[in-house]
Amino acid sequence: MASYKILDGAMGSELIHRGLELPEHIWSADANLSHPELVLEIHREYVEAGADYITANTFRTTRRAYENIGVMRQERGDGEQDAERRAKESMKIAVENAKEAAGDSVKGLGSIAPLEDCYSPELFPGKETAITEFHQLGEWFAAAGVDILILETMNSIAETEAGLIALQSFKFPLWVSFVLKDDTHLLSGDKLVDALILIQNYPVEMALLNCNPLQRTENALIHLAENWAGKWGVYPNLGIGEPSPGGRITEYESMGNFIAVMENAIEMGASVVGACCGSSPEHIKNLRSLDPGLVKGSK
Repeated sequence: MASYKILDGAMGSELIHRGLELPEHIWSADANLSHPELVLEIHREYVEAGADYITANTFRTTRRAYENIGVMRQERGDGEQDAERRAKESMKIAVENAKEAAGDSVKGLGSIAPLEDCYSPELFPGKETAITEFHQLGEWFAAAGVDILILETMNSIAETEAGLIALQSFKFPLWVSFVLKDDTHLLSGDKLVDALILIQNYPVEMALLNCNPLQRTENALIHLAENWAGKWGVYPNLGIGEPSPGGRITEYESMGNFIAVMENAIEMGASVVGACCGSSPEHIKNLRSLDPGLVKGSK
């Protein structure tokens, strides 16, 4: 079995599992301000389970998300909007928590999602607007400090490209992860192979698939492996059926099915495996135990 590293598991659905109600739009970002200790606890559990990467809880720490819940847009004396101030503080706390949990041995990822909704590619705000907003996120991450930036759950070529244009000038390794509507197409209908061709034009170090149902993930492995020459990985949604926009899951894939697909991915050459919505530290612990000879940092 090839060498691989392990990404952590879900944050949003794990917060729900532990009793939180996640507001629309800002979703898990709310917990950075309301329950930061719980976010830190979940990160620590993933590190203890064997994750090599911890993803900061920044999926919705954007000015747009806070504006969408009605946070005032009035400018303060320093020129910052209330929504901007709130989002920036949420990101700062999220990154600090991820760093504290990660310590010196685990790398931290800064998560950036589609600006409006990861499951609604038709809500893409347009190239110029998106570039401006993604660039602002890059500036905030540069100030907060992470090891890697990941554009995740990207649902269209247009928004992916806007993100890469905005972020390529920052001194971060870049990862890109796609969400699919079937084995070969993004949710937008764009072909996965065309998306992979696009990101070859940018300094992308890792191509991934995330938040896809387990069977779709397995079916798409061959398309990712054959059309991307660099490092790649997968972290599937573990709910049965199509992903839930609110992150609530009622039926779960078995641990056995999950591990079988991850073993297949590793044997096909995946550099990184993990899990998305519906996963827990137990899933990461099981990934770590696949091959005791594969120690952290061996890649």
